[in-house]
Amino acid sequence: MATRPFFDTLREIRRGEILDDAATELAKAVRAVDETGKVAKLTIELTIKPAAKIPGTYVISDKVRAKLPELPVGETILFGTPEGNLQARDPRQAEIELKAVEADAKPQAESLRKVG
Repeated sequence: MATRPFFDTLREIRRGEILDDAATELAKAVRAVDETGKVAKLTIELTIKPAAKIPGTYVISDKVRAKLPELPVGETILFGTPEGNLQARDPRQAEIELKAVEADAKPQAESLRKVG
């Protein structure tokens, strides 16, 4: 007897739901590769064990997993206080009070022409 095609057997595992799960995870993996430019991995694992007290009968369990690449997470620089707290402003630096400066209404080139 010839070996049965693997895909035909997969269609019978969980009534074909393994194929739906694999398609869903594959789509996630492809999107993650597009977003990150990094490698993804799709794994289909089948565990085959004999059914208790029924010779020639097997129990099949499956796992479909995608290992997705991750985007790098940003970093934040914070400064420590003497009390052990963290904050965005460096407590060792004095604050500089900045004020808004209004620009001249006339362009600078016109001002120079009138002077000369």
